[in-house]
Amino acid sequence: MKMNRRALVVFHRWLGLIAGAWLLTLGVTGIFLDHDEWRWLRQTEVPEDWLSPSMMRYLPATVMRYVVADPADDNSWIGGSERGLWITRNRGAIWEALRFPDGQHPQILRFAKIGLDDQRLVVIATDDGLWIMPEFGGPIRRLALDGHFINMISPGATPHSIIGVDDFSTVFTLDVNQPENIQHLTVDQPKISGLPETVTLYRFLFDLHFGYGLLSRKWSTWINDFGGIALSVLALTGFLAWYLKRRWRRVGVTTRPDRRRSVLSGLYRSHAPVIGILGVMPILYLSVTGILFNHILTFIEWGEAREVQREHLPPVWQYQSLKGEIDQVVTFSGDPDHMMISTRFGVLETRDSGASWLAKTELGAERGQLFRSSDHVFYSTNSRQFFVKGDSEPDWTTMAGLPSVVYDAEFTDSGLFVKNSRGFFKDKGQFTFEADALKHPDLEAATLYLFLIEIHTGNVFHPEFRWVSDALTVMGILMIVTGPILWWRRKW
Repeated sequence: MKMNRRALVVFHRWLGLIAGAWLLTLGVTGIFLDHDEWRWLRQTEVPEDWLSPSMMRYLPATVMRYVVADPADDNSWIGGSERGLWITRNRGAIWEALRFPDGQHPQILRFAKIGLDDQRLVVIATDDGLWIMPEFGGPIRRLALDGHFINMISPGATPHSIIGVDDFSTVFTLDVNQPENIQHLTVDQPKISGLPETVTLYRFLFDLHFGYGLLSRKWSTWINDFGGIALSVLALTGFLAWYLKRRWRRVGVTTRPDRRRSVLSGLYRSHAPVIGILGVMPILYLSVTGILFNHILTFIEWGEAREVQREHLPPVWQYQSLKGEIDQVVTFSGDPDHMMISTRFGVLETRDSGASWLAKTELGAERGQLFRSSDHVFYSTNSRQFFVKGDSEPDWTTMAGLPSVVYDAEFTDSGLFVKNSRGFFKDKGQFTFEADALKHPDLEAATLYLFLIEIHTGNVFHPEFRWVSDALTVMGILMIVTGPILWWRRKW
């Protein structure tokens, strides 16, 4: 038995020495990637050549994601993203940065054009509340909800009003003439019909890995954070215990024996019973799903073909509350009781101000981008499904010619334009699109967030590093299995 335990100790130790550095990297970068709302991750710049060719295609979306055109001059556009706010007066030939007061630099999360008397105001949703631009390209001032993460705004049902979402949890409306008078929609205990009874295994594991799949959005993220912290602490404490033992064996090292025992005891207790045991489950599911996502194309095909009953999934899939689940919201002119929201199950619609909701199954059953432009509502998903519907039209129309999910759209005198991660696309007619010459600013830099993705996936080293990552992650799984066995025999 002693020999078996000794062999297991040696096995566990060597696994840690081989895989520890990579597991530490996964843990630290995973924590950062869980928090794309952290402004500094999105606004800290790194050279473009730090990104792989496969990641470069996502770069345009970080430069400009949301747009608004000047109704009086379709050569003038304003565009923004988490990285900043820009304006062009010559159809993209030159872009100039627009500045917020006092040197502030919030993340741009959406625009809404509002008519006020003879003015066309631009309301700006940011990670620091609502701002307003009284004239196109004019000075920016605060409007309301200072310090709030406003992930969505859209023109409201009445003139001068907007509707929005506060931190994915609360739908609100306000009149720009009385911004202090904010009305909120209750989303606790919603009555929802038409939800699918099954969920594809791919969607469940995707949400699980990215911090949406267990409890509420925040709690799921915190659990994943703890998994990353546990992985990092285990890697560090394991290495320190091994290194200090070797160092203290050297001739001339005079550290007192009681000091050695105290240090090693502290390292062991933090390594095994405190962090190791508590971190077993999140580390396991993050590791297994991480291996699957290393082979995303094969995994999608395999996971989409398998379904899980929704009733067997964690509480967040039961929709006992919509808090943390509202990505976007739109409403309809003259009918404040009529709203649509985008959620993990696709679009939900209410005609009674949120008393009951109906799933719009014709739009699919997955998370997407829902927004309004003029008298049309748009919806698109990552599976390249693109829909549009005029307010007076009974049915949704499919859009064609678009290579990726659409974030925004604008009707101008020159026609309909949409913005996605590849650039600007113009409607040729019948909602069939082609790439347009209108360009976003060339910042000649990438974001730290994208670079951390490169590190986390291993693309920074080599496109095929995923196989090395798989092997090292399997070693981590074996350590998570053998660690509790060793701890159970030794305890404290």
